[in-house]
Amino acid sequence: MSEQELFNISQVCESLVGEFPELTVSKIRYLESQGLVNPVRTESGYRKFSTGDLEQLAWVLRQQRDYFVPLRTLKERLERTGVDFESSAESSNPNSKVTDSRDTGITGISLDIDGLSRASGVATEKIQELIELGVVKGRQVGSKEIFEGDSLLTIKSAKRLFELGMETRHLRMYLVAAQREAGVIEQLFSAKTKSGDVESRTEAKRELDEVVVLGREIHKCLLKLSLDGLETW
Repeated sequence: MSEQELFNISQVCESLVGEFPELTVSKIRYLESQGLVNPVRTESGYRKFSTGDLEQLAWVLRQQRDYFVPLRTLKERLERTGVDFESSAESSNPNSKVTDSRDTGITGISLDIDGLSRASGVATEKIQELIELGVVKGRQVGSKEIFEGDSLLTIKSAKRLFELGMETRHLRMYLVAAQREAGVIEQLFSAKTKSGDVESRTEAKRELDEVVVLGREIHKCLLKLSLDGLETW
């Protein structure tokens, strides 16, 4: 299939309906009206979609189906930073290596426990263990408990730790360490973040984000130092 080949809307629907059985021509038109795909128009007014448009449309549909991302959020993400659709598909693979939620494109998502299981490849029973331990926490929305992108990142990371020999109970050390660190940081920043001055609160948020990043780097260095002799880094 040529990179330059163009498709009409019916062909687009036919090519994607295998993965998205509920997709209709009307749904594609609606997504276009929301600015989530922008096919060219012929002089007669007919839509013509490129292979890039198909990839973008498939990405949008996957984000909706797998992560329940609102269309408004998807549009903002496309307009603000653009998306590498091939890399995004890889990052949604449960077997992909995970490093940081900002690098994997999983921020701003909302999933129930079944969605977490599908996206991470971890059984719901195992996810429930992580919830009970306290390393994964959701929020109640109606009759469902909904989890954000950080929860998915935690579960993907935990999955790899399990593969390396850790058990659910071992993850408690990370929770305890994080809670202790959060207690100290909260004491230092509580007054700043509650200030009535909007500018002061914004600056405090920036400083808080910086403290978290710096603390993460120090933790990594201290852990390597403590494991010195066990492994050559």
